[in-house]
Amino acid sequence: CPASLAKAPERAQTASTLCKELNLSNGFVAIPVGSRSNAEAVRVPKTAELVAKQIRNAIIRGELSDGDTLPAESHLIAEFEVSRPTIREAVRILESEGLVTVARGARGGARISSPNYEMIQRAAGITLQFQGVTIGDVYEMHTLFEPPAARLVAERNSEKAVPLLRAIIEQELSLAKDRFAVTPVLAEFHRVLIEMAGNKTLVVINQALRGLANAHMELAQRRNPVVDPEFSERQLRFGFKSHAKLVDLIEAKDGPGAEAHWRNHMIAAGKVWMAQIGSDAIVDLID
Repeated sequence: CPASLAKAPERAQTASTLCKELNLSNGFVAIPVGSRSNAEAVRVPKTAELVAKQIRNAIIRGELSDGDTLPAESHLIAEFEVSRPTIREAVRILESEGLVTVARGARGGARISSPNYEMIQRAAGITLQFQGVTIGDVYEMHTLFEPPAARLVAERNSEKAVPLLRAIIEQELSLAKDRFAVTPVLAEFHRVLIEMAGNKTLVVINQALRGLANAHMELAQRRNPVVDPEFSERQLRFGFKSHAKLVDLIEAKDGPGAEAHWRNHMIAAGKVWMAQIGSDAIVDLID
């Protein structure tokens, strides 16, 4: 800061302010032309984005429920005091986010679609496919978070989880001879296990990734329909015993034991599933 600005005591406060402004200005001048600056990072949202944000917040707060119809365009125009093109752009933004579905025609309109796991799963599928992620990579992620989740179930939610998981095992046993029919039941066992851990963020992550893995498993079975039925049943029953052992550990509230057992199970089961699917197969669920 130039010394001349601070010579007079009565000008000290003004000088300080001017120095700050000068330093800030010089900072911007020093940034090469064409590079990103703080000024460039500030973007005023478009009116349509602001309208979409208000409607989105109403959906999140539950003021607009799944299946509700958005008011007519004329009502929204009056409500937000904006133009028809702005309202239509706001609806397109919400439609791209999966928060509304639009039916065309005389009886058409925009209906609310509450946030759901399918939205997350599809977004995850697109991103993972773009990144060239393999199904082996996705399954490995499950081996990292499911065993600690099993521990949480044993330590936090044993009484509620045990009857639910044992009921699923009964379903598994009844379908041991049909590897196609039992696959979604196996998936349900994993889903309930994660849900009973009591961590909502983990539930969301699991739903996004588990859906991808399950779809690939079902696809692998359809591509390889000729399998020795006796061998398949023996493999399944071995897995069911492992499920039952996990539930016993959960019932005993043995968190470390549940975690250790489920880690071994996930690694062993992964070898079987990856042999059928191919661990190097790229995530490819985009229809």
